[in-house]
This record gives sequence, structure tokens and C-alpha cells, in this order.
Amino acid sequence: MEAYDAKYAQEGFRNSETYYRWVLEALAPQPGQRLLDVGCGLGYLLERAVASGLDVVGVDLSPRAASACQFRVPSAKVLVADGQRLPFPDETFDIVTILGSLEHYIDPGQGLLEIRRVLRPGGRVAIVVPNGFYLPDLVWQVWRKGLGPNHKQIIERFAAVNEWRGFIESGGLAVRKVRRFNFQWPRNRDDLAWYRANPRRWLGLLAAPLIPFNLSHSFLYLCEKEPTTRDEAFSPPHWPAPPRLVDLATDEMLRRR
Repeated sequence: MEAYDAKYAQEGFRNSETYYRWVLEALAPQPGQRLLDVGCGLGYLLERAVASGLDVVGVDLSPRAASACQFRVPSAKVLVADGQRLPFPDETFDIVTILGSLEHYIDPGQGLLEIRRVLRPGGRVAIVVPNGFYLPDLVWQVWRKGLGPNHKQIIERFAAVNEWRGFIESGGLAVRKVRRFNFQWPRNRDDLAWYRANPRRWLGLLAAPLIPFNLSHSFLYLCEKEPTTRDEAFSPPHWPAPPRLVDLATDEMLRRR
């Protein structure tokens, strides 16, 4: 919690405005539906969801992020909570979103079970997780430096597209569609401001048309809680937090190559 509070005391985590719009459009929500954003951060997705007429709730592990989210989206209910222990009754929400957070959990399988628990039968889920084989990373990190992907967080997991799919489905969520994400062309001033703040993302954006599906940056899994599985029990495999071996690679090692 302290590490994420420290991160949000600086710039925090966010993506372009078009990214959040893209996720919501993929879910095709109906006005009045209830949406939970797990790991809501600064509230950019919730802001878009309110504009779409949804009843929104957000949770984040960081009190600083939750406070900033509540300020940004006053009509939302925002709580400080762990996504592995969601403070809601069973079958509370029509839609759950979790964008770039599941891979950082101590127990991501438990996180999937909690999403399924609070989702109504027939409810939909949007999960974004990173690819372990992103083509620019293979070129710039693996080929040039001999290092794997690094998103600079305490716990990180990366996997290939169908490895993620199998893991998500082991948690009782039926994957209906998988969409790739390689960044999106800016559509408004907010997007341009985001790219100015993240100039390296222009390289990924320019390379996007050449990147094969399986080598994309990350994947959006559109899932459903099938009503026929309502009373079934699921047991995702235990996925312990992998050690960050990238931290063992010093500048001196890189110079000696």
C-alpha cells in the first residue's frame, strides 16, 4: 500500500482518454447498469462510465488514489479495498473492470474468484493484462539489454495470450473475446497531453501496424459469468509472486557485455 501511495503522490498510473473509452465501448454497457472498477486509480474509467449513464463504484488499495478518484468523480462510491477481498455482497454488479492490476496481486487467482463472486449471472468483465512477449520489448529489452519486460512495480507477472486466457477461465469467467492493445492514435487534446508526458509510447504506436496479434503489448479479455455455472466452484492454480530478477542486473553487468 505504501509503495502505491508513494507512486500516486507523484504522477500515479493512467492511460490515454481514448483507452478508457475503448474499454467501455467494448463492453457495450446499458445506462443504469452497475459497474465496479477494481484498481480504479485516479478514476479516469469511472469518469467515462458516469458519462455513459452507469452507476459506478471504484476500489483501490491506495488511500491516496481512492481520494483522488473520489475528487475526480464525486458521484461515484469509492472505497479503499484489496481486490482479493472485495467488500461487497455476492452478485452485486452487472459489469466489473480491472485494467492492468491483476498481474500485480499477491494471489491473482483469488482476485478472479472475487470478481466472479460479486458479478451477477450473465454479467460481463473486462480484464487487461500484459503480454510477456511484446515485440518492441523483445527488441529493446531482450535483444539489446538481455532483460525481460519490466513495468517497475513490486509484483509483476507476464504471460502469453492463451496462457492468460487459460488462467482467467480457470477462475470461472468465460472469455468471449480477446482484443489486442498496442496504444491508440490520439483523438483529442487529453490524448495528446498523455503522449507528451509519455514520449516513448510514440514508438509503440508507430510500430503497432507491424505487430502480430500474439506479440501485442497487452490484451483485453471480455468475459462473462455464465448463469449455468452459478453454483460451480472454481480453483485457479496458485501463481506465486515471481522474484524480480531484473533487479539483479546492474549497470556494471550491462557494461561488461
